[in-house]
Amino acid sequence: MSAPATLAPVYTTPAKGERLTSRAGRNRWWLISLVLLIGFAVLIAVTARPGDYREFSIDNTTETGTRAVAQILRAQGVDVRQIDRLSAAGITKPKSTTLVIADPGYLSDAQLRTIKAYDGPVVFLGLNDQALTLFDRALTSSYAFLPETVAPACSNPDAIAAESLRVEWAGIVANADSAYELCFLQRADVAAVAFGTHDGAPVTFVADPYIATNGSLEAEGNAALTLRVMGTVPNVVWYLGGPFDPTLLTGDGATPPDAVGANPDFLPPGFGSGLYALGLAALVAAFWRARRFGPLAVEPLPVVVRASEATRGRARLYRRAQARGRATAALRAATARRIGRRLGVPRGASPDALVQAIAQASTVPAAQVREAFYGPSPADDRQMLDIIDQLDSQERQVHRT
Repeated sequence: MSAPATLAPVYTTPAKGERLTSRAGRNRWWLISLVLLIGFAVLIAVTARPGDYREFSIDNTTETGTRAVAQILRAQGVDVRQIDRLSAAGITKPKSTTLVIADPGYLSDAQLRTIKAYDGPVVFLGLNDQALTLFDRALTSSYAFLPETVAPACSNPDAIAAESLRVEWAGIVANADSAYELCFLQRADVAAVAFGTHDGAPVTFVADPYIATNGSLEAEGNAALTLRVMGTVPNVVWYLGGPFDPTLLTGDGATPPDAVGANPDFLPPGFGSGLYALGLAALVAAFWRARRFGPLAVEPLPVVVRASEATRGRARLYRRAQARGRATAALRAATARRIGRRLGVPRGASPDALVQAIAQASTVPAAQVREAFYGPSPADDRQMLDIIDQLDSQERQVHRT
């Protein structure tokens, strides 16, 4: 009875799963839609945040904002509102409205002229030489190289109530013809504040705008001075301008009608948002229609380039460019590398070590070896050939040892 036949085991391997890149390529439009959705969500979350981080803004709660001043003034019954375009001031009662110009460095000459025509109280937070000269030709700004805290040294009641103020790196100076009263003068007669009037309305220049910020309001007499010059009338319009506001101050008693159209606001409402939407649409379209490049393909060269031909071609390029120095340097370095390996001189060794090793292994003096390997670059082809002959001769002698 024959033995039962045994069956050889059959080994099977599980089928390879689909790669992640393949699945992603098949569902790429879903991935693109998901990325765009996340991007829009992030954009909405960032742009819709309630915080205002602009410097000197009354809605900014950080140290560079002025929310504290606005809140205190409102608690004292003063209505405070902020604008970022002069044409949006809408002041109908100038006598009972203080116009605060925060950081006036961006104001144009036309804007300054309309502000000068305003017949209500004006407070400049920050220095602007054009504004100083426009209101009083005797006023100008100057650097204060020795910042210090000083007393009022004037008769203005607002300055006396503040008791002390710090003069920082810049302030206000005036000559004897000035009608403005300078207060808080430091040792170089640079003042922190200038008080005056224009057409019967008070005008105040504060050199350092940061005295009204949240981070500095409690220092020295900053709070007293700021609240007194801004809280004398029931209303405050806080102008937070910038380089992109071309509009002028308008309203009753502000400026003649024929001067209002000097810098019109020619862009329609929503122009910026529409331009942003068009740019985003163009970006999506470019991503959608862009050519998809696959992985790099390695292709064999159609011809075989011999090493000797490549060497001759490089030599012709050197000769055409007359790069004798570069070619000689390459020959010297290659020869030194070969001889160094032959004599056991490491690559990081000094030139003196290589020169001494070659001189000991050959009959060539050390000075001649140094001239061949580290001498000046050749001035012509004849000198270059001489250097090559020396290098070749010394290398042959070293290899014979």
